[in-house]
Amino acid sequence: MGMADRRYTELLDSIEATQHSRSGSFEEALAIADPLARGRALDVPCGPGRMAEALGRLGFRAFGADLDSEGYSGSAPFCTLDLNRPLPYADASFGFIYCGDGIEHLESPFLLLRELARILGNDGVLVVVTPNYLNVERRLQFLLTGSLAKAPRRVANYYDGAPFDRGHINPLTLTRLAYMAENAGLELMEARTLLPRRGQRWLAPLALLVRALAIPLKPRRKRDLFAEHTQSWRMLMGGKQLLAVFRRARKPLVPTGLRPSQQGQSL
Repeated sequence: MGMADRRYTELLDSIEATQHSRSGSFEEALAIADPLARGRALDVPCGPGRMAEALGRLGFRAFGADLDSEGYSGSAPFCTLDLNRPLPYADASFGFIYCGDGIEHLESPFLLLRELARILGNDGVLVVVTPNYLNVERRLQFLLTGSLAKAPRRVANYYDGAPFDRGHINPLTLTRLAYMAENAGLELMEARTLLPRRGQRWLAPLALLVRALAIPLKPRRKRDLFAEHTQSWRMLMGGKQLLAVFRRARKPLVPTGLRPSQQGQSL
């Protein structure tokens, strides 16, 4: 899919709520959601609620959820929750879930993906947006600094157990994100990048080297690395943000008995 239809931009422009996520991610996600059956949709973490509001205007029964309600201005029902804990929703209760610019902030991304897989319907779609750490500029940064992201070293001022945002404490490459998702019973359907980084064009020879080094890898190793996506030219020369699309796997890798037994409450 190319750039999202102009009508999604116009829809978002008509909503007064601010947008904390990177420009373009909402439009792309709405283009993915639009062809789906109009059922329940979840925006988590939702921030001010712009995405949830847009999903509602497309005809979905939209819900928003975040760590706190401060700044939330949407009309969709809102739930306060901690994404490091089990989600208070029933199994298979959403046909579309948007998780943008949130998973990299969590202590427990494995838990979140298991919970998102649990509440996603059998024919549902999950869209995850997070920084793209696999383009050549980010790979070179890791080679030089040994760090994927500049993790803040703030010391918590909260000694009463109150939740707070620690920044990008869990930077996830597509390889790691897709691995976590598979173990949660999800299947990677598509991956693309947003916000092109034109300044990295001079690093194109490095991208060619990365692709050449991947040629002798055995097929199983390539599958383990999700090389179809991670070693592709569009990912290596891609933009700042990663958008990954998942659905419930037809043959989950993880036995049902290994998933959390706690059943969410229906909201």
